[in-house]
Amino acid sequence: MTKIRLLIALGLIGLSNAQAATCTRADLTGYWKIYTVFNAVSRCTLIMPASGTAPAAGSNCLVPTAQPVALTGNINITADCRLYGSITLGGTTRAIDAYISKGKDSLSGIGWQPGNTGSGDQFSGVKQ
Repeated sequence: MTKIRLLIALGLIGLSNAQAATCTRADLTGYWKIYTVFNAVSRCTLIMPASGTAPAAGSNCLVPTAQPVALTGNINITADCRLYGSITLGGTTRAIDAYISKGKDSLSGIGWQPGNTGSGDQFSGVKQ
């Protein structure tokens, strides 16, 4: 009976690992529409190239009654689909921490100014 329980437990562990999302750089590559409240309600276009960590030219955010503001920074992705790095928008740099969904078509995370742990922002996005 103990052997059966052990085999079942090992099988469940293997099954749960197989179902975990695994991401590569390619999962971040492309056009993303991001919605956030970085200083003001913003609608952003994030363009991630096939290589490197910097958003591509054309990445920007629109805030109500303003012109597009360039979005720069560096964004990294881990094998467990975590995004981390920093973005700069309108002269303000934010550290970010986010995850891509299992379907790899949406993301959600938080941003904060380094050194200011008392406040932060939330953001979410969809891949186009």
